[in-house]
Amino acid sequence: MNRLNIRSMPNPDYFVQTEIDRLRVNVGFSGTDKKVIVVTSSVPNEGKSYITVNLWRELANGGKRVCLMDCDMRKSALRNTLQFSTENGEELKGLSHYLSGQVEATDIVYSTNIERAYLIPTLTQINPSLLLEGNRMDKLLALLKNNFDYVIIDSPPLRVVSDGKLMAAKSDGCIIVIRAHETSKNDIKHSIKQIESIGCPLLGVVLNRVETKRSRGYYTKEYYSKYYAHSEDINKNALKEAEKIGENAETDGEDMT
Repeated sequence: MNRLNIRSMPNPDYFVQTEIDRLRVNVGFSGTDKKVIVVTSSVPNEGKSYITVNLWRELANGGKRVCLMDCDMRKSALRNTLQFSTENGEELKGLSHYLSGQVEATDIVYSTNIERAYLIPTLTQINPSLLLEGNRMDKLLALLKNNFDYVIIDSPPLRVVSDGKLMAAKSDGCIIVIRAHETSKNDIKHSIKQIESIGCPLLGVVLNRVETKRSRGYYTKEYYSKYYAHSEDINKNALKEAEKIGENAETDGEDMT
């Protein structure tokens, strides 16, 4: 198997790491049939790739064999964030190579220097929708389900392009990332309706960049899983939380798309 060396990983503090671990546990409680999980958002800059990468690593650290698939072929954030490179400088083969029939599935699944964490990278494509719709993606997901405990998919935002919805339709469940004080209620409603319309189980919502009070009375903004609910509760909880935090309040800090 080919190998990638990852030179950079997000380094969450203790409080954030605790919430990521809670998210990992909740993913486990979602059921053994939920193996292919797509992580998406409504719009860009909500931190979905940050959440995706940390969930991937945490699942691997928890003893699961997990593959991260980068399906954001229009504007991938993972390559710059992880700063990975192939061993011995060989040419990188990614998801688009496989979907276009240039290589086989085994050529694009890379082991990494993180134990039990595997990665399928991607290269930029102008219009990848037709590639994602093809039966080669179905064959790839079937192969991955047979070889990994989890397949975590980082997909584009739902309100920007159709790719996220396409991948959700092929997945066992979906997690939506919402940025506190930023994502509007209308965007949340629209995203939930899109997921429900294709019959993909909505496993939960990660409320990201929540203002929390720590010791000595200081408030900080952090990447944070505010709640994680099963599909029968998610609509009510998400909209209630969005209403509480407001639609257009200002935020600070940088996010991964």
